[in-house]
Amino acid sequence: MKVRNNSRAFILNENNEILLQKFEFRFTGKLKILWVTPGGGVEEGENFKQALERELYEELGLKIDVEDGSILALDIPFNGKNGKFISHEVYYLIRLPKNTVFSLNNMEEGEKNAFHNIRWWNLDELKETKEEFEPKDQILDLLTSQENG
Repeated sequence: MKVRNNSRAFILNENNEILLQKFEFRFTGKLKILWVTPGGGVEEGENFKQALERELYEELGLKIDVEDGSILALDIPFNGKNGKFISHEVYYLIRLPKNTVFSLNNMEEGEKNAFHNIRWWNLDELKETKEEFEPKDQILDLLTSQENG
């Protein structure tokens, strides 16, 4: 089965809120709108760390030196338009101040067209929302551990 490597970030602020972006996804052939962590696909010649640094610049306008050492890896099966595939997702933990200024200027045109919103979420808001976000269990676990921690 085809594997698509992705590098993503759990970005937390000083209040243990997580930064999520709301995007339209059409890779399964039908529209799905989700809140997701920043990040994206690993391009040829990149490692996961380099891919995340590039994605954070493209999606958020941030130049961040991502520290080595991911905190989570997930293999998520999908039925895509072109057949089944596995999304191999590697997650890094990054801390930023809540007042960090983000820019969408470097985002690719297709991403800009699919982008809806960006915001910080706290644990209670995520537990109560009817909005869909992924990876749900892992985000809730991370925020719970930060609050208890």
